[in-house]
Amino acid sequence: MKLKTIKDIKNLKGKRVLLRLDLNVPLEKGKVDKDGTWRLQRSVPTIKYLLAKKAKVIILAHLGRPGGKKISDLSMLPVSQALSKLAKEKIEFWADDFENYESDSLEMENASVAMLENIRFQPREKKNCKRLAKRLAKLGDIYVNDAFGNVHRQDSSMHAITEYLPSYAGLLLEDEIKHLSEVVKAKKGLIMMFGGVKVATKIQLIKKLSTNADHILVGGPLANTFLKSYGYNVGKSLYDKDYLDFAKKILSNKIHLPVDLVVSTSMKSKKSRIIEVDEIEDDEMTLDIGPRTVEDYKRFLAKAKLIVWNGPLGYFENPLYIKASRDLLKFLAKAKAKVIIGGGETVELTRELKLQNKIDFVSTGGGAMMTFLQGTKMPVLERLRK
Repeated sequence: MKLKTIKDIKNLKGKRVLLRLDLNVPLEKGKVDKDGTWRLQRSVPTIKYLLAKKAKVIILAHLGRPGGKKISDLSMLPVSQALSKLAKEKIEFWADDFENYESDSLEMENASVAMLENIRFQPREKKNCKRLAKRLAKLGDIYVNDAFGNVHRQDSSMHAITEYLPSYAGLLLEDEIKHLSEVVKAKKGLIMMFGGVKVATKIQLIKKLSTNADHILVGGPLANTFLKSYGYNVGKSLYDKDYLDFAKKILSNKIHLPVDLVVSTSMKSKKSRIIEVDEIEDDEMTLDIGPRTVEDYKRFLAKAKLIVWNGPLGYFENPLYIKASRDLLKFLAKAKAKVIIGGGETVELTRELKLQNKIDFVSTGGGAMMTFLQGTKMPVLERLRK
């Protein structure tokens, strides 16, 4: 997929650029959590590019799910302050309703930056509202979308806005599409590894990619769903009962399930045991894949040319049950294959182990990444096509 990007714009000097970013980061005591800074950092190159071209940059973003109401704890102010430090640029924060700033936008100096308040404070943002988009468009001459993490959603500031302004992709969005397109086009040497709790999305993606991928390695509730569909007792383990029949139909020799498991009677338990896949008791639950499975998965991964991983293979909230994910991540950091990682918890683990620079590409989108790889038509991206 080829997109119209900011590099296609011949003259940005003095232009008001309405820049949609994905700045939905965790806050702790009114400040951006240290794990959220990486997402902000990924937006900096586009901001720097626009400023170098003497544009007037007006940042538009969302935080949390305020449901169209103004919630002080979800203000973009601390995000603007953190982004300002990372970019080493002054960012003026426009705290009032965006409609009050049309004259301010016209009076901005070239190569300056402002940020609007949380766009999800607007009741019609989630309704892909043309009326809201038309009002927003008065703040800009050009619209730039660099919010890959939100690109699968048809919000007013993502989709409807493109009807009223010339629209382009930012550098981050362009980079995401470039790397993920390699996965879609791969015909040999592709290995996918999936964990996490979003079974419905990932199990459908497995069906889609089973023709492209050489192997698909599975853990977590996704693996439990396959195991349950195949007649194994999974005790109290999490699985998706709505997809049992679906899982049974698509199970093939390309899909590899755990051969041993780490189980306990509680997600919070500090005591666990390693069992064969058919030895789980009724009062136990699967909390991680076992060491033999890890070694099996490593053997497959060692032969790959391209590896994509989304979602931890164990219960992420308890550090005792992410051992397998840690081991495999360290293995991937040394792999000869190109490695692409996505999903909030997988990325968080990558950063915790300080391995982000050892991984070829870390995607900023979990759901967006899955939607793109599944081949589902994404109306927001269609509006940015060349």
